[in-house]
Amino acid sequence: MSPDPGPDPSRFGRRLLILCAVAALGLFVLLSALPVPGWDSYETAYAARYGLLLVFFALSLAAARKRLAVIAVELGVWFTAMLVLVVGYGYRFELQDLAVRARAELLPARASETAPGVVTFRRGYDGQFWVDARVDGTNVRFLVDTGASDVVLSREDASRIGYAADRLVYTREAQTANGKVREAPVVVNELQIGSIRLQHVPASVNAGLARESLLGMRVLDRLSSVEIRKDTLTLRE
Repeated sequence: MSPDPGPDPSRFGRRLLILCAVAALGLFVLLSALPVPGWDSYETAYAARYGLLLVFFALSLAAARKRLAVIAVELGVWFTAMLVLVVGYGYRFELQDLAVRARAELLPARASETAPGVVTFRRGYDGQFWVDARVDGTNVRFLVDTGASDVVLSREDASRIGYAADRLVYTREAQTANGKVREAPVVVNELQIGSIRLQHVPASVNAGLARESLLGMRVLDRLSSVEIRKDTLTLRE
């Protein structure tokens, strides 16, 4: 087995010359776009730092045993990845807004907080507004119903929250689209809609077979503002 002859000095010089020419071209383009007289002390310091890094990489690439074509492809991949990261960071707030809008369209019942104490919901595919809330720590999906006076829990949701059916006393009657139904009054310790928290909310449990729980005026009246504009419902604490 013959010993490793080591790097060819002439090959190293040619590669270094090519890399320096490419770096000089890039530097010329940069200085044409950003003239040196317009730089401040911080920009000059950054340019010197990156210049030293560029020299180090040029020497490392010149000494590498890979073909220049392979190195160029690898550098292109790394440059593209870095460019994507830089652009993504620069537009991070716009991308966050885009993500919020996309989530609102895909999950219209999920609260989108636009400001402290302000949450919005998109109209559902059925034309109604649905609100995902937490009732005493349990997730409950409500149908917003301005025609309902109370918060009305379905029997299924009430059971999940912890209201035992055999302990409910149905002392009320309510008129619905399907006729009169009996309701059992209860008190919700905490109702949370996004960042909005309401304490000790009177509610009732529907004795019928209604599948959805209703978010009525008793909750909406406790908010400072309820606004429906086009397909967006805005609740303000």
